This record gives sequence, C-alpha cells and structure tokens, in this order.
Amino acid sequence: MNTVLYIILTLLVFTLIVSIHEWGHFIMARKNGIFVEEFAIGMGPAIFKHTTKKKMVFSIRLFPLGGFCRMKGEEAEQTEDGQLIYNKKDPDSFNAKSVGRRASVIAAGPIMNFILAFVLLLVVNACFGYTDPKVVSVEADYPAAKAGLEEGDRLYKLNGERIHVYDKVQFLLMNYQEGQTVDLAVKKPDGSIRDMKFQLKYDQKEERYRMGFTVASSGRLTDMMKDRGVWKGLGCWISSSFWALLFDIEITFRSIGMLLTGKVGMDALTGPIGMVSVVGQTYQAASAYGIGAVLGSFANLIILISANLGVLNLFPIPGLDGSQLVFLIIEKIRRKPMNVKIQNIIFLIGFILLFGLMIAVGINDVMNLVR
Repeated sequence: MNTVLYIILTLLVFTLIVSIHEWGHFIMARKNGIFVEEFAIGMGPAIFKHTTKKKMVFSIRLFPLGGFCRMKGEEAEQTEDGQLIYNKKDPDSFNAKSVGRRASVIAAGPIMNFILAFVLLLVVNACFGYTDPKVVSVEADYPAAKAGLEEGDRLYKLNGERIHVYDKVQFLLMNYQEGQTVDLAVKKPDGSIRDMKFQLKYDQKEERYRMGFTVASSGRLTDMMKDRGVWKGLGCWISSSFWALLFDIEITFRSIGMLLTGKVGMDALTGPIGMVSVVGQTYQAASAYGIGAVLGSFANLIILISANLGVLNLFPIPGLDGSQLVFLIIEKIRRKPMNVKIQNIIFLIGFILLFGLMIAVGINDVMNLVR
C-alpha cells in the first residue's frame, strides 16, 4: 500500500512541476498573440474538457504524467527540399511570429520553473525559517575556535567561494578528506573581514568531520520581523530565498559538470523509479513530525526538482527547450530557419541518446532498489 502511495505522490509532484512549466509557455504565448489550441494537465485520454468561446481547450487527462501546451502553427509546412514555409496568413500562429517572440515563449517554461522554486522557497522560509550562516556558539576544543572564530561572526567565504546560504558550506565540505586545510573568511560584527586556516576535527559521536560551531536559525517570518524590524525582516526573508534558489541552480550546474568530467559516476543519477524511493524516504522521514513537516519536506523536494528541470531545459539537448532556442538563434543569424531535414536528424540523434540515458538510469534505479 505504501509503495502505491509513493508512486501516486511522485506522479503528482512531476505533474505539478511540468504543468507549471507548460503554463509558462501558455502565458507567454497568449501575451504574444499566439493561439493556444489546448492546454492539458496530464497525458492520455481526456477525462475533462472545457472549450472557451475562442475555441481554446483546457483539459485534464487520465494519466498524471506531466502535461502540454499545444500552440497553433508550431509545426511549419515544408517544401520537398526540406525548407520551412511559414503561414503568414495566420498572424496568431506560432511560426508567424518573430524570432524574439518565439524565443520568449520557449524560454518562459524554464523561467516558470525558477519562479515556482522561488515562490515555494518564500513559503518554506516564512513558515519554517532558514539556517543563517551567522555563528551563535563556538566549541572551544575545535579548530575553528583556536583559529579565532567567535560568536557573532558571519561566514563570508569558504575556500575562496562566497557564502550566502549555509547549505553551501555543507556542500563544499561534503568530500572533505583528513588532513585538508580549509580557508575560512568571516565578517566580524564591526564589518571587518578576517581570514583563518585550519583543519577539521573528526567527531567520533557524529562520525563526521566538523569545524566546531553552531549557526543561527532565522525563525519564522513573524519572528524575523519582530527581531530585526518589519522591513529588514522582510528583506532578509526575500534575499535568503533568492540566494537559496541561486544555490540550487549552481548545484545543478556543478553536478552536471562533475558527471561530464567523471568526478561522479552514472550511479549518481536518479530517474523516475529512483524518485519513487526518494519520495518515499521523504514522506517517511517527515510523517513522524506531522502534516506540516510533510508539506515542508515535499515543498523542498519540489523546489530542488523544479530548479533542476529549469536548468536542464535550457541545455541545447535535442527535444528540450534549449535546443529550440539554439535553432532560433541560428535562424536569427542566418535570417532564415535551418533546413528541417537537418533539424530532424539532430532531434533523432538526441532522442536516441536521451532514450539510451533513460534506460541506463532506469537500470541503475532498479539495481539500487535490489541492493
């Protein structure tokens, strides 16, 4: 029964994220005067349909597997030699619009994923608070204290990288090895910057390396406004959410870079099967603390996936939004669209590679489940 619940939750999470992505295309298409033939939530046979007076169809489909936004004239006609023909007689057609307008429609999907992540970060930080990289206590027998770290210091840089969210500290120290020296810069209460170098100490009880200090919790939004004043509290709430979003985007780029350079293997990738396990673990870990904790945990999961999807869709991979943006850039430079036969070949190669990757990731997910 639990497995069925986790599968349903996983499908709902993906459907929400993909539907918001498609909604971005929908909004910008309407803004640019492009007729949207159908906006659908889910895939497969329609279980609900509503047609507006302008003949636009809104539908909910049987299988909660994402959604789509079908615009008029997305597929242009072509001549025998593969050249695209735009139907300029239909001004509300996608391909009748300028390159800039079409690009804005394509880019709106990933942008909406970032907006979704940011809005959810605002909600999570308002309800649960966030970890502020400000030191509230220092353990005397740990290296950080001996190096000069004091209560009230704010973490400024770690190994040369600027720190805006505490999660980045944990990320940078994730693969710490015994004997390595960390370079920590802190901002003192008077605004001065102090650099310090030290090695981490292994904590036998927690079975991990630690610097030996505790950072602050912001508290809920009401606490922030009470402690810091209304406007400063609101500013910290918004800025912390913004920096958290940028960190999630940065992590996605770094993860892709580590994958391409071989620093992490294919076994680090997680597909739909593995996501069911992730969703199940998230639910189990949070359910003991009540519905609020479950909603907060799932919001954080959606934030991460939505930011990931936004970044990945901007990559020039055939079949994703990024590849369409590249084709539009080429069209702008050449002042005419790329030959459709060449586009089809590129899309076919990309589809084969993506399909192969999906199989590999699926096999990896199954192997992880049976280990």
